[in-house]
Amino acid sequence: MNHLLRLWTGPLPKEELFPDREYAPLTHWFIHPVKRRLAKYYLLILQKFFGLIVIGITGSVGKTTTKKMLESILPGCVATADNTTSTYNIPSTILRTPLGTKYLILEMGVEYIGDMDFYLWLAHPDIAIIAPISLTHTQYLKNLETIISEKNKITKYAKHVVSYKNIKASGYEINQDIVAQVAAILKVPANLNSFIPPAHRMNFIILKNGSILIDDSYNASPLSTQEALKTLVKISKEKKLTPVFIFGQMNELGQYEKDSHEEVGKLIKKFNIKNLYCIGPATKHTISSAGFGSYFENQEDLLNVISNMIHNSLFIILIKGSHSWHLENLVDKLLLLSS
Repeated sequence: MNHLLRLWTGPLPKEELFPDREYAPLTHWFIHPVKRRLAKYYLLILQKFFGLIVIGITGSVGKTTTKKMLESILPGCVATADNTTSTYNIPSTILRTPLGTKYLILEMGVEYIGDMDFYLWLAHPDIAIIAPISLTHTQYLKNLETIISEKNKITKYAKHVVSYKNIKASGYEINQDIVAQVAAILKVPANLNSFIPPAHRMNFIILKNGSILIDDSYNASPLSTQEALKTLVKISKEKKLTPVFIFGQMNELGQYEKDSHEEVGKLIKKFNIKNLYCIGPATKHTISSAGFGSYFENQEDLLNVISNMIHNSLFIILIKGSHSWHLENLVDKLLLLSS
């Protein structure tokens, strides 16, 4: 039955074929399948007859930042919008690509087994980019081996592959090196001097009292949290500021939830970060592992503590957590209080 349905809908993962969220039956079973097929064949025409180059990006950390960097060096390109489910976003992006567009950048995020098969049914990237991979969505993808296997499928039809594995760098520098390699393939300048990072992704903000806020509140995974903590410690030493870590729970880690949060605690202890403030039940494991820290049930109580603290001294504050904890709201309130 599922096989017959997919002949119409496209090869969606079962979680997308029968989503556990509310949906409009007409849209789900008719409009979206029609859009997918139109997008698939329109893209074939663009690639075959109009010379469109398709760049596909996957990975666990830095996909959107890499995409934004590429947009900045490839004027006139079309790219997937942010914060939208890829199974809907990619067909819509393809269909809004004008004739004569030179570059199409597709962010191919994998949440379920089979997601990448669906993307490759829709589009064959000419250049496949693999950003750093770590434990994410293990609630559905089970383990790191499955995550790597699913994301590596992006290379199937690619003429060029750019992978983080071949880059001897860390953190933000990986994104820059990936973009430099793509620029070399396309024979275009890799000028990122005017690049501004996407909102809530490693944004550095100077507060009125001279403290520094690192707003990395958009999302969190074990690897991205590790890299963000390294940045926090590095800059705290350079600027001689006391480091503070505000940590929201990392979601969708399944069986790895406890261990992953404990590892963050060990890293905090190793880096000698003495100010730890947490929200989300799993971060209690972080506090236990670090041997110190404060846990909060809500943002209001956390805001009161942090706002009082920054009035009395200079700090560098990293705010990071999974998107569903909406720590960007905490960032906005802190900025308002410090203005």
